[in-house]
Amino acid sequence: MTRRRKDITLIGEIQPDQLYGTQLAPALFNLGWQACKNKIRLGQLPRPAPLNAGSKFEAWTGSQIIAHRQRMRELAEERAAADAIRPKQAQPAALKRKTKKVKLRARA
Repeated sequence: MTRRRKDITLIGEIQPDQLYGTQLAPALFNLGWQACKNKIRLGQLPRPAPLNAGSKFEAWTGSQIIAHRQRMRELAEERAAADAIRPKQAQPAALKRKTKKVKLRARA
């Protein structure tokens, strides 16, 4: 059974010294629950820390979120620069030829 979709409330400005629980992942990273867990496992998102030794709840610090967003901005700028440099590809010859349109006629 799939988890119910909840309304995601947008968070204001991220404070570096504040804790943000993992339940806020859709609002923080614009990802679903499972995608967020997968990206944490792969190391693409910062690993949240437990709130205390025996807690099952985890949270990110605001500075971790800010650093992640900065890395993503830099990555986007790098990709945009690479796309601007890349030469435009020519259209393949097979797609250049025109096909003659044939009108359908009613049977006599």
